[in-house]
Parts: sequence; C-alpha cells; structure tokens
Amino acid sequence: MQYKNLDQLGLRFCAWMSVCLSFSLGLPPQHRGWLQLWKEGDGCGECNKHLCPLVSDVCLAGLVPDACGCCEQCANVEGQQCDPDGAQMFYGSCGDGLVCQKRTIRTAHLDEPEPTCVCKEKGPVCGSDGWTYSNVCQMKETTNRLNMTLKLVGRGPCLSAPHILQGPRDLSNYTGSDAVFRCEVSAYPLPNLSWKKKGHENYLPGDDPHVSVQTRGGPQRYTVSTWLQILGLHVSDGGIYSCISHNALGEKSASAKLTVLKEVVEIMNDHVGDNSEHFDNVKEDSGDGQVATENHA
Repeated sequence: MQYKNLDQLGLRFCAWMSVCLSFSLGLPPQHRGWLQLWKEGDGCGECNKHLCPLVSDVCLAGLVPDACGCCEQCANVEGQQCDPDGAQMFYGSCGDGLVCQKRTIRTAHLDEPEPTCVCKEKGPVCGSDGWTYSNVCQMKETTNRLNMTLKLVGRGPCLSAPHILQGPRDLSNYTGSDAVFRCEVSAYPLPNLSWKKKGHENYLPGDDPHVSVQTRGGPQRYTVSTWLQILGLHVSDGGIYSCISHNALGEKSASAKLTVLKEVVEIMNDHVGDNSEHFDNVKEDSGDGQVATENHA
C-alpha cells in the first residue's frame, strides 16, 4: 500500500511539473491532451472546487466545464483542435457559439480527419466599436481579449468612410529610372481611388504614356489597393502626389513627395567619369505618407 501511495504521489508531482513547464512555454491548457487522459485514469471522485486548478484571466472563447463537470477551464477557440464527441476529453471543448466539426486534410498518402472548432454563424458582422469582424465568434474573442463590452450592431460589414491603412511614401530616384507609389484604403461601401499631382487639375494618368495607374481589391476584405507608376523619370515629374479615396460617407487623401535627381556625365581627359548633380524639383513636403485632407459627407 505504501508503494502504491508513493507511485500516485510521483505521478501527481510529474503532472504538476509538466503543467508548470507548459505554462512557461506559453502552451494553452487544452493542448495538454496527455494530462487530460491521466486525469481520466485517476477518476473524478468527489467534486471539491477548492482543489480546482487556476484558470487563465483571459479565456478568448469563454469557460467550459472539465471532463468531470466540476471545475472550469478555458474553452477552445475558432480553428483549434477539439473533441467531436463526448467519448473523450483529449483536446478539449469548443466555446460558446462554436461547434466541433470534422474536416479533412488531404495528404500524399491518406486523408486525416482533423476536428476543429468552427463558428456556427457565418458571415461578417459589425461591432459597436465600428470594426468589421469576419464572424460573431471573432468579435467575442476581441471582447474577451480586451476585457471590454462589444455589441452586435448589425449583420454584414460596418458602414464607414474611407480609412487609409497605408499611404504613399516619399521617393527619390534618378532621371530615366522608375518610381512606384502605393496606397491601401479600407471602407464600406468600397471606395473609389484616384491619383493627382499637386498643381494639376486632371486625375492621373491622363494622356501621359509614361504614367500608369492600377487598382484592385484586397489584400484584406473591404480594402482596395492602388499603385501609381512613373516610368523613365524626367526632372519635371518631381512634385507632390496624392492618393484620393472617397465613397458615399466621406473622402480622405494621403500625399507623398517625389524627388528626381539628374545624373550628369562629364567627359574629361579621354575618360568618362560620373558626377551626380542633384536637382530637387519639389519646394514643399507633406511628409512620409501623411494624411493630407479629410472631408466627410
């Protein structure tokens, strides 16, 4: 009997040390499946909540009861592996609003089922903070992560005026080289994007063959990206360029400076030497990607 008690004491000590090690490595409790199996083998016994292990202050998917129904533990979040039935408690249970679904990962040899937590409600939602979330479960995770109160304003993305996620940056290059400005904007309804050079009324590219503009959706949902490309720079291309974004709810723009450097080649004493003479055609600077104007409808 004494040896049996010593064995149990040794197992409990090893389990305690492993839990401490797991916390030090930043591993969530639900990834310690072998510990769950050890607890099942030990049996539930009488429920004593005073002996329940400490639970993290931040459980992104809320709390769920453990296998014995006595203590609480962090629930598994969206995309995390889970136990699809009640026959075992290896990976853990999904949080509120999530369901454990089996999906298949196709490999070179066989199909391996991988049950993961999936949000029951599909589609983007608008939170009371004005942000669009991919689904209501992601909004709940943010609520728990930031310890704040978020309410569901509506199904679908939030209506918003344009917000410039990445404005154009100041550039400098030599004549004959190329320059590319980039601008990324988030808004719903999706905004219209255009480019202008300061001092000129017309939008780019106009009829200039060495200037082109490209626009496409992404890289994130409800964002639009645009590029202004100038090929074979001339000194006259120097100036302030603005990315202008607008939809029915407002307008916003961001500007950047292009400096063109003229390269002069001098021929002296039967040899060629390069001497770079700098010509700055720009007399004013709005800063690196600074928001220049903002008008709201």
